[in-house]
Amino acid sequence: MNLYPEVLLPKSSSRLLKNEDVSSCALAREIAVDVYTFLAKAEYKPDDILPLVVAPQTTLREVFELSVYLYGYYKEQHIGIRADNTAFYTDWNKDMPVLKTNVIKYSQEKAYPLFLAASKIDNQKIDFNGETHTFSFSHKPTQINFWHFELWVKDNNGNRIPRNKSNAHTKYLVKSILEYIIANAIIFKESVNLFKHSEFE
Repeated sequence: MNLYPEVLLPKSSSRLLKNEDVSSCALAREIAVDVYTFLAKAEYKPDDILPLVVAPQTTLREVFELSVYLYGYYKEQHIGIRADNTAFYTDWNKDMPVLKTNVIKYSQEKAYPLFLAASKIDNQKIDFNGETHTFSFSHKPTQINFWHFELWVKDNNGNRIPRNKSNAHTKYLVKSILEYIIANAIIFKESVNLFKHSEFE
């Protein structure tokens, strides 16, 4: 049995990363289909790949807490890894004991990366129906993956939109956000800067 990749686990010395720590790097989104075959075509439209960036759901509310991963130590060979014990996906804090790779059983699903320029999704404003919505991301490491980040959206009043929010208005807002990401934030692997940090070397 292959051991769980140790490079994904938080260390006892790990600290939360700030957005400015990763601004020149890329966040990778795990997706079920390789969208770069679409992106390589000059005539593609954002609507062509919207359903591929976020798994089809009746509300697409996943966008309000979209999981992405800092690309660097987290690499393509880690995409699709799923720990069998869901308790390991608990939010990490420095007081937690460091997991041992030999206690983590996992499987790996077929998945592909979608690379997003961190600077293009940090504190971005979307004008929607006369209101300004802000989306950004923050470091949300789990016990099983230190490189987990989360994209979030704030409404016109500065309140985070909850994931369970579901109505026609939010569906169209989600579509606007995804269209922005597809048009402005997606980058090809050749342009990706790998995250490096002395603490992890």
